[in-house]
Amino acid sequence: MKQFAAAVVMTALLTSPSWALFESNKELSKGASVTLDKAVQAAVAAMPGKAVEAQIGREEGRTVYKVEIIDNGDKTRMVYVDAQTMQVKIDK
Repeated sequence: MKQFAAAVVMTALLTSPSWALFESNKELSKGASVTLDKAVQAAVAAMPGKAVEAQIGREEGRTVYKVEIIDNGDKTRMVYVDAQTMQVKIDK
């Protein structure tokens, strides 16, 4: 699982459009009660499949982890995990 989390973090870093965004994400991570690893686990528990990307960001005024999952039907799904409460929302 640690290798997977490292791969997810690297993907998030490599896909960030700029270093400034990385710094912004770093600041968001500092205030999060939930770790990236726990957020990915919660997302996969709610939407079984393979997590392919995850990053922290802001959505509707809240800090959330956005986890992209390829579900068991090979559809790409976005799952949002609240960085404070670990509440999961699946984008339909």
